[in-house]
Amino acid sequence: MAYRVVVRAAIAVGLVLVALSATAGGASSATVTLRLDGAAFRPELALTAAQRQRGLMLRRTVPRDGMLFVFPTATAGGFWMKNTLVPLKIVFYDSRGRAVRTMTMTPCRADPCRIYDPQRQYRFALELRAKDPRPARRLGPDAQLVRLVRASS
Repeated sequence: MAYRVVVRAAIAVGLVLVALSATAGGASSATVTLRLDGAAFRPELALTAAQRQRGLMLRRTVPRDGMLFVFPTATAGGFWMKNTLVPLKIVFYDSRGRAVRTMTMTPCRADPCRIYDPQRQYRFALELRAKDPRPARRLGPDAQLVRLVRASS
């Protein structure tokens, strides 16, 4: 009888640990508290290649604090709006969290879709509602940005 209780408890603990690790594993709905121009904000995160590829596609609303795309190395590629249903503002940031380019993007339902290329290297890209009034010039803090880059793949 005691053996069954121990086994059931071990299974229950294992299931809880699996659930917690899945939650912390970078699902597209994961958020982190950062600072945008000095004010706290909580963007959704796109840390993996699959999350970055999906982005905000097929979503009718944009999260209040947008979606932050984190790249493991500096990149220079563009973004497109294929199957994205709402207009967006995108801000590209260097590795220190300084904005290097801001662009407004419009939805695209059929090819060919425009590529929004910042023509600069960046490490982070923040998508916000197109009419978001924040200037979004500085992302931080630096230590948190470093942690996000380490967590990205």
